[in-house]
Amino acid sequence: MGKKYIIIITLTACIGAVILFVMKDYLKTSLVEAVKIEKQYGDFTVHVRIEEISEGFQVLRSIEYAGEEDIVIRHRTPLTQITINADNAVFTGSPVIKQMKPGFQYHPEMPLTFSELKKGEHKVYVHTQFFIEDQKFDIKTKSTIVFK
Repeated sequence: MGKKYIIIITLTACIGAVILFVMKDYLKTSLVEAVKIEKQYGDFTVHVRIEEISEGFQVLRSIEYAGEEDIVIRHRTPLTQITINADNAVFTGSPVIKQMKPGFQYHPEMPLTFSELKKGEHKVYVHTQFFIEDQKFDIKTKSTIVFK
């Protein structure tokens, strides 16, 4: 009689584990499609690419300079701040000085990673901030990403 209970408990535990495993994958969300954002401002173009990774999604960021002469920019880190569902960029990192040549594309940061989001649409706010001499440049845009 004791063997019967152990078999029933073991079978119940196995069935429960299978259900949890299936539910975990069922409840997981994924980015519907990769998103490419470009925002041009004068001689500068901010490039952002949002793509799915195994545990959420990543954001790749760069800025391209298309002017005719070499310039020097100063920025705090990150150069391009990405926020989700709230427009609240913060630039608090150490100052960086970078010489930019015509046609140069600058990738100052590693990919930014986020956990998966709930199903539905989410706003992505992009804010790039830098200085040329004493002139401050703020390049802002927003887009939408969708999770299913």
